[in-house]
Amino acid sequence: MTLPSQSPRSSSPLSTGTPRRAGNGMRSLLIAVAAIGLGGAGAGWLLTHRSETPDSVPAAGSVTDPLAANAGVPTDTNAPVALDTAGTSAANPAAPLGSPAVTGTTTTAAGAAAAGATAGIAGTPGTAPTTPAATLGNAAQRVQQAVAMVESDPVRARAELTRLLDSNQLSAAERSAAYVGVNKLAEKLFFSPKIVPGDTVSQSYVVKRGDSLARISKNEKLGVDWRFVQRINGMANEKAVRPDMRLKLAYGPFDAEVVKADFRFNVYAGKGADRVMVASFPCGLGENDSTPVGTFQVRKGSKLIDPEWRNPRTGEYFAANDPKNPIGERWIGLQGTSPETAKFTGYGIHGTTEPQSIGKQMSMGCVRLGDAEVQVVYELIGEGSTIVIR
Repeated sequence: MTLPSQSPRSSSPLSTGTPRRAGNGMRSLLIAVAAIGLGGAGAGWLLTHRSETPDSVPAAGSVTDPLAANAGVPTDTNAPVALDTAGTSAANPAAPLGSPAVTGTTTTAAGAAAAGATAGIAGTPGTAPTTPAATLGNAAQRVQQAVAMVESDPVRARAELTRLLDSNQLSAAERSAAYVGVNKLAEKLFFSPKIVPGDTVSQSYVVKRGDSLARISKNEKLGVDWRFVQRINGMANEKAVRPDMRLKLAYGPFDAEVVKADFRFNVYAGKGADRVMVASFPCGLGENDSTPVGTFQVRKGSKLIDPEWRNPRTGEYFAANDPKNPIGERWIGLQGTSPETAKFTGYGIHGTTEPQSIGKQMSMGCVRLGDAEVQVVYELIGEGSTIVIR
């Protein structure tokens, strides 16, 4: 609709020079006043009806990987919190990679709801963009190019770093640099409540009446523990869910790969050539290279919180919640998926009371993670996950 104030005025008495009668003058004055009123109303409507798209959430701080600190990649001097040697927040040793404390902000349930109110990006998890920059220059240059895109194009940077790490053409220093980039991206893309445009690993969800985090995880077939939904949305507890709250969801199941040469536990979304590495954790392995290689899956019913444990060598028993329990607060049992790996029984992924063993061969053959990191892995890895040890 065209407002009167926007109508052509070629027939205005002012433009023709025709003498105006008193009645016409008064009518013109009334029309002008009405036009000004309508024009003001239109301006007011524009001022009060801006785009309802939520403002973007500030990006999370970067993360420095303790096993790749000397990789030669420039670090963000403004990063709020770095990680200590156990891969946890130096400001809060109990906070795992991806917890609100790592971002250097204090998160409340109300604040998390506001931060999570970001429009969702629909898509199929695991669909990767093209990666032309990964074909330019030598390996070191390609890693630098990908890391340089962490802020400007994080989705593409994640895909390219994944391709470079999967290529097995990087030196140890180049792989360390790539892992640093992956974990910077993890804070920005994976563990933040913000959904970055183009990130098909995450989608938004509007809470319905009667929803709980467990029900959402089940009904949406996320393939992750409900605690991960709480984690990435920065919620103080699971009871903070409210109808019409917008949450970020991560769609699994997620797979993992243990790279023994790097002492890394890498988590992936997607399959095959389209997979992307969403997080990388330092890990400990079996003494005398005793951690078996091959393809495994999570043994049914073997995911345990605060498990009891008996040392198979000494017979010493540790009760659940015993702070001296060597396997920590999480246990994820593994079983082989081929005749070559089926013979390996009793192996698993667990925490540790010996953080100094991370990055070394000190376990009885199991894969060790820091207690903070194993909580994240417990939430991501389920019975539908594949774990490759190589």
